[in-house]
Amino acid sequence: MLRTSLALLILLVALTVAAEEEQTVPPVSSATAMTLLDRIYPAEGAYPAPELLEDAEAIRLLVEADATPYEGANSLVLFDRTLVDVEESGLSHRHHHRFVKILEPAGALALRALRFEYDPASNFIELRGVRIHRADSTVVVIDTDLAVDVTQPAGTIIWGARMKVLGLPPLKPGDGVELLTYTKGFLIAYLDDETLPDGTDGSPGAATSSDLTADERYIPPMRGHFYDTALFQGHTPLLEKSYTAVLRRAMPLQFSVYNGDIQSSQRFEGERLVYRFWKHDVPAVVDERRMPELNDIAPKVVMATTTAWEDKSRWFCETNEWVFATTPAIDAKVREITAGLKSDAERIKALHHWVAQNIRYFGLTMGEGEGYTIHPGDMTFRDRCGVCKDIAGMLVTMLRSAGFETYGAMTMAGERVEEIPADQFNHCVVALRRENGEFLMLDPTWAPWNNSLWSRWEGEQHYVIGTPEGQELMKIRPFAPEDNLLTLESEAKLLADGTLEGTFRFEGRGISDGRLRGAAGNREHRTLRGYLEGWLSALGDQVELKEYLFSDHNDFNRDTTLRLIYRIPRYADVLGGEMAFRSPGLQLTAENGSLSRLAGVPEGETRLHDIFMWAGQLISLDETITLPRGYDVESPDDIDIDENQGAAQLTWSTQGRKLTLDADMTLNRRLIPAEDFPGLRVVVDAIQDRASEPFHAVK
Repeated sequence: MLRTSLALLILLVALTVAAEEEQTVPPVSSATAMTLLDRIYPAEGAYPAPELLEDAEAIRLLVEADATPYEGANSLVLFDRTLVDVEESGLSHRHHHRFVKILEPAGALALRALRFEYDPASNFIELRGVRIHRADSTVVVIDTDLAVDVTQPAGTIIWGARMKVLGLPPLKPGDGVELLTYTKGFLIAYLDDETLPDGTDGSPGAATSSDLTADERYIPPMRGHFYDTALFQGHTPLLEKSYTAVLRRAMPLQFSVYNGDIQSSQRFEGERLVYRFWKHDVPAVVDERRMPELNDIAPKVVMATTTAWEDKSRWFCETNEWVFATTPAIDAKVREITAGLKSDAERIKALHHWVAQNIRYFGLTMGEGEGYTIHPGDMTFRDRCGVCKDIAGMLVTMLRSAGFETYGAMTMAGERVEEIPADQFNHCVVALRRENGEFLMLDPTWAPWNNSLWSRWEGEQHYVIGTPEGQELMKIRPFAPEDNLLTLESEAKLLADGTLEGTFRFEGRGISDGRLRGAAGNREHRTLRGYLEGWLSALGDQVELKEYLFSDHNDFNRDTTLRLIYRIPRYADVLGGEMAFRSPGLQLTAENGSLSRLAGVPEGETRLHDIFMWAGQLISLDETITLPRGYDVESPDDIDIDENQGAAQLTWSTQGRKLTLDADMTLNRRLIPAEDFPGLRVVVDAIQDRASEPFHAVK
């Protein structure tokens, strides 16, 4: 989700800091405390809405909370409890109760304002209680009516999202902040709810919860079904986390636990099925550079009433089938784009790249159904913009106009999709059915300035295609390092005064093609030289880019090439009859993270988490360095390292005044297991050490 600017947040806090209403709380014994079990499982009757803690119980929890195991944490979540009551229509009533103890001043600063994000088209929130329990046993009751309701800051997606912001009075270590919220409705699939305290509403003049019991806009798109993913670990340590789902007997829930242990129970209570999941004493996630997303590493429960992925597939097809209707204007454009092309492959590629290059990523709302319904083809064609689902829909429409059988598909970029058929998608793509029944997957959203029909950044992604007969969960094949080949030919000449004059010639495939092509396509011409000079800065501060020459970056029938002609005064250190210099090609590939995936491998000796690199890569470097007349240089020792997830083969040879390097450097996969990290670092360190170590030529 979009984050509020610091200036706006400070202003909102200043406007909404609540007055303190203090009262003294008498001493309390533990016997007065209600247990979690009492709250979750009432004896008989309807499930009551949770209530704020008794003052005595809150103080007891603050005093008894042992933060010793979490030394260094800024705050500690004493409990985080979610109760979801689901109607037969799928409409969910979500109660969220959270109690946080502040341990450090930074924790107090982080809670200086509470933010609740929502989309009034699909969900509704009430702030049912916000209180501060002071370390001195006083209680501050916050007036939730002082929450400011404003439009969320927007970037490339403008869908009418809003937020409530409630400022708090100054806090200090030892204080506790208690929140109780009620949410009705569902969260749009393409928006991230991970940081929400609960769910949300609060548009100006919004109706109360009792007014909205039958309000259709809060019933989820897949009517009569419920699905959710509950995470049980985050960036703040937890003493207790629980999630309870209450459903009607006619809506049995299937679920699975991933990434660790979570306790669970299922109970029959009259006409209800009650599912409860809980976990205690959960440390904060340890952040590491290039770690996988939280969904892939934190203990979680994925749940759904949907029976199979085929049901989700048919629903997605039926929901969006109407939007793919073509128009005379679209048909005419398709004929224009494909004129003179003889093969299906040529027509598919031409339409794919036209959509990628001409439909800008920018989200405007179409009103009801936004977020899970694709914009109609005529609307996207007219506006020339949309988000991933609309760009994909435009390609489906145009391919159908050209006579191809195509459908929309849901995928998850950068994360796994588990086998439980819950809504676990953040991206929309295209599937084209061939005559043999197999599907060709296309992604126009990731195709701008990329040669591939399916981006090589998106290997091993799960997807579900929306078809009338229904499809199962499928997965993109892994891409080999050779699919992302970067070829670098380096010709360099050293002058007697130490000046280096050289030429780099790059050619890319897959993600490497995208990096080169995008260098020209994604920026104004007046800024391109400076950008390329930044690439060469790895060779030193004195580098001069004399000339650059791209192949046509609009030509998607060939891989991109780039030639850089450069000069570096005083590149080599010259002293008496000796000259010290480094390999310019090796320096560039060892240090430039824009060109080399290996250059982006994190530092360190061990890892707690796997490393998510998005894509493997093979770099093939051929370099010749010509020395001044009268100088000789010995070949350094060759490097030949082959580890599980990376390899480096560097071979030098000399002939007269020429020093030649033939090198292949490989990152094997997009996801590197933590146990393979030490071996991968051996590869990267060997390359970087050799790149930084000078050669010595003698006259």
